[in-house]
Amino acid sequence: MSGRRNATAERVRAAPPPAADERTLQRERVVAAIDGDAPPLAAGRLAQLSERFGLDAFESDVLAVLWVGAFDPELRAQLASREHFAGQITVRVVAALFGHAPRVRLPSESPLLLWQMVQEHPLIDGTAALVIDAAIIAWLEGEHELDRSLAGRAQLLPAAIELAQWPLDATARQLLDGLQRGLRWRVHVVAGDALAARWFAAALGERLRLPVLDVPQGSLPADTDTAVRLHRQAFLDHCIPCVALDDAALSRPAGVLPFAVQIVHGDGPLALPVPGVQDLACRLSPPDAAERERLWRHWWPPCAAWPAGDLADLALCHDAGVDDIAGAAGTAPSSAREAAQALRERTRGDLGPLARRIDCSFQWDDLVLPAPVHERLKEIAFEARERVRVWADPAAARLFPYGRGLVALFAGAPGTGKTMAAQVIAGDLGLDLLAVDLSAVVSKWVGETAQHLQQLLSSRAAQRSVLFFDEADALYAKRVEEVRDAQDRFANLDSSHLMTALESYPGIVLLASNLKANIDGAFLRRIRHVVDFPKPGADARERIWRQSVQALFTPAQSRRLDAELPRIARAEATGAVIKNAALSALFAARHARCEPSLRLLGEMLARELAKEGAGLSERDLRALLEGAP
Repeated sequence: MSGRRNATAERVRAAPPPAADERTLQRERVVAAIDGDAPPLAAGRLAQLSERFGLDAFESDVLAVLWVGAFDPELRAQLASREHFAGQITVRVVAALFGHAPRVRLPSESPLLLWQMVQEHPLIDGTAALVIDAAIIAWLEGEHELDRSLAGRAQLLPAAIELAQWPLDATARQLLDGLQRGLRWRVHVVAGDALAARWFAAALGERLRLPVLDVPQGSLPADTDTAVRLHRQAFLDHCIPCVALDDAALSRPAGVLPFAVQIVHGDGPLALPVPGVQDLACRLSPPDAAERERLWRHWWPPCAAWPAGDLADLALCHDAGVDDIAGAAGTAPSSAREAAQALRERTRGDLGPLARRIDCSFQWDDLVLPAPVHERLKEIAFEARERVRVWADPAAARLFPYGRGLVALFAGAPGTGKTMAAQVIAGDLGLDLLAVDLSAVVSKWVGETAQHLQQLLSSRAAQRSVLFFDEADALYAKRVEEVRDAQDRFANLDSSHLMTALESYPGIVLLASNLKANIDGAFLRRIRHVVDFPKPGADARERIWRQSVQALFTPAQSRRLDAELPRIARAEATGAVIKNAALSALFAARHARCEPSLRLLGEMLARELAKEGAGLSERDLRALLEGAP
């Protein structure tokens, strides 16, 4: 057998060598080991690999033999023939070949096993056949390809836009200082905007001169084996692994130390620490109005051709993140209005049963209110738009650490236009109006009402819309002054929590109440605007009648009724009652297949007033309709 082995060695030695690369040198080293005089491991990729993963001389020799043998079947067969029973390359073969201490299996904590570079296949005699991982062969060959478990699921992040308020330079300095002292870092990018977090990660990698390998959320199984392969790739290619918070298990490879720097992004706490790794949190502030305008120009250059001021208003009124602007720009909006609609679509459905969207088709001319009330509502809309610029001033922000949100209360009898005013303001701002379902928010259980409200106020949809609370006195009623039992005490506690939650809310909240006197005075003091909606006078009622008739009936029918409308407008009624009466008259006329008349309008008005207990007798109705305008 010895003679046959020497003859095989001669044939291998005599074979024409391939290109003078490192594998050729390793082949010559293995052949020399067969003759008993193997030189030590020379500088090269194998030596780099050994250094990065802490391999000893024996483990490096194992990789050398398996690497060379994978490309040289004849040499592999010669080495395998040393195992008379198995006919495989084993740990015992490599140990004997390079003069290491006799060994039949790799140590349990060998980096070759922990990093999954080599697999052992047990044999019946206690030894194990060795197989090298394909990704390790590719790296040794100089081919920087992804591990097969990562291919198609991870990618290097390209350079992107940097936002001015991001703490990039300070973070990079802290990381570099720690790396020089031998620390390992896990950077937690605290942001709900995944695209912004990736941009931050890419920019941070540029400062550290390390590429960033991003793993999209849910694209890989968050188990220990995958984590090992991800961090092995990071060591091989000197790149920073970047994963979502929901996949944070990928930041904890089992049994090995992770790469020196890794990034986890997401809004929430990191569940578990990683032994031997320092956690560093970086909270990303959302882009301000100027940066949002810059992002729109970056993602959708045609926006530069929109009418002057439209883009600035879009960026000012819509507190959108990087990801939202990118998604909305992908719809190719032809105007700022279409862009605003695309932004609203991205946040709808986030609230579940707590709120519902109200259509905002009304405009300022649809509101029939006294001039001072009308002007006050326009002031609210202006403040809603301009407040972003005000709070961007550090001096103003320092003066008002709380209460930067805009809260307005609309008080008045039912049907006086409070809901319509909220619709007009939201439509003017280009925002969704979300009507809060108090039946879902208010709970009889202690503390649940505050929890529901906090869930609502912290949602992304709420913060990028106008919230509308009808019957707000149900939430913010006066606290019990004489506490008699635990129920009274908990009710007062709930009220305090609700006030605090709304005071710290940064968005726009419009409240409506028919019973302003029932609202707690402490809460009223926290409201920026309180607007009283009076019942409409005769002129206002006439205008509402005219608007309703023109909207519901044909032009010819409207012209016939127009001169008589001042008569019916003398009857006291709210705007909602008048609109419902006109609608009822429309259906009644169609049912009877007759032309609408002032008499029909009056009868429907009497029916609507009867719902409220006001009533309008036949005699009163006749006098109203027959009297002089």
